[in-house]
Amino acid sequence: MKSSSIKRAIFYSILVTILYIISYQFYDREIVRGNIEDIAFDIVDKFAIETKDTNTTDIPNVMIFAIDDLYMKKNKLFDKHNRVSYGYLFPRDHIAKFIKNLDELVSEADPKNRPKALFIDYDLSFSSMPYGKELSKEDIELLNTLKQDRNYTIFLPKTSAYNFVQYSKDSKIQELIKNKKIVFVSVNLLKSSDDTVRRYESYHSYLEPNDINKTYINVDIMLYNLIKQNKIPTIQEVKSLFKKDDIIANRIWIKSYKSMQTDDECISYKSYWQHLVKYSANCSLYEIDEDDFKDAVIMLGGTHSKNNDVFNTLNVLDAQSFTGIDLHANTLMTILHLNGQLKPISLFVGSIIMFATFFTISILVDTLLGRFNLDSSISFIVTLAINGVILITISTILLTKHHIWFNWLVPLILFEAIEAIDFIQDYTPKIIEKIKNKRNKK
Repeated sequence: MKSSSIKRAIFYSILVTILYIISYQFYDREIVRGNIEDIAFDIVDKFAIETKDTNTTDIPNVMIFAIDDLYMKKNKLFDKHNRVSYGYLFPRDHIAKFIKNLDELVSEADPKNRPKALFIDYDLSFSSMPYGKELSKEDIELLNTLKQDRNYTIFLPKTSAYNFVQYSKDSKIQELIKNKKIVFVSVNLLKSSDDTVRRYESYHSYLEPNDINKTYINVDIMLYNLIKQNKIPTIQEVKSLFKKDDIIANRIWIKSYKSMQTDDECISYKSYWQHLVKYSANCSLYEIDEDDFKDAVIMLGGTHSKNNDVFNTLNVLDAQSFTGIDLHANTLMTILHLNGQLKPISLFVGSIIMFATFFTISILVDTLLGRFNLDSSISFIVTLAINGVILITISTILLTKHHIWFNWLVPLILFEAIEAIDFIQDYTPKIIEKIKNKRNKK
């Protein structure tokens, strides 16, 4: 190995590390997020997360009960043209029916097999009567069901300043709210400029009807704390541990469903998250093993084909979409798996990786070119391929094994920018020489 090659490798390694340190300061800018950050994560997500089994130990089951096409058809909520047979709001008596069925199951189950929480992912901002002023009989049925005493906590979405359950004049409802047996939560998911959801918002504020600004914690953070610490956290506790809307920290690891079982009355799906399963809400709760409900988190939400609560979740390689309830389940599993939020690689460690990788690859490419007597014109392509493989591998290992995000695309761009400059420097004199020779011949 020539000393000139080593000096060159050291020089360019230092240069690319300096550029990395500068670029590190701008990772949270929108132009970086849209053009580099999201693309890099989406590719790793597609090949290393989406369809890979992930076992998070010492957590209970997360069970989605989906208002799907099967439920809609069996309960005559679709007409003969498969259009919804009700108005904008999902009928509240069907929500009440599910809660009653769950309460009945819990009352008969072994106390150790009781669920910990029920999250209902339906908008309850206003009553289902015109103008949202008066209560319908379905609204009253839901309120009467909610105000029953039970061993698990019910989480309801806060989606606007007013919520007809939250501001109910029923004293029993208000008592349950005060005692945190009914808890109102934020359900905000963050859309990027490409109309794709990849992150959650940790908390969100609303100006209440009494003109007081109140902050609500994300439902999945609430459920995480209930599972891990068996308590409802305060907003101060959440703000000290969770970033509100960080590009890296608030990432959702989204996994597909790997298998499905179906019959005339029930459909179930098993996720690549080991403890996440989805059932049609038409399934009988008694057909599910009682042990599965032990400390479980239960989620009820719409997934049917006419449901509007659907989000794009991937724009790289192929289009993909998930319903809101599926995304909340994946968000909860992400937080449980990471035991909090995803951490970016530190500037110090990232800089070491940059220097070591670029130095090693530079020496390796020079050695290969010299040993096989290859023209240095192909060094750009060779370096690009080796860089890509090594950097994606490093990024994937850090993400899946250590829960640290290292954006592999930033160093790849920096590496190849240096290689391109080097290539231009080497070949510009040769090109000029060829032009001169052609002119001389003439």
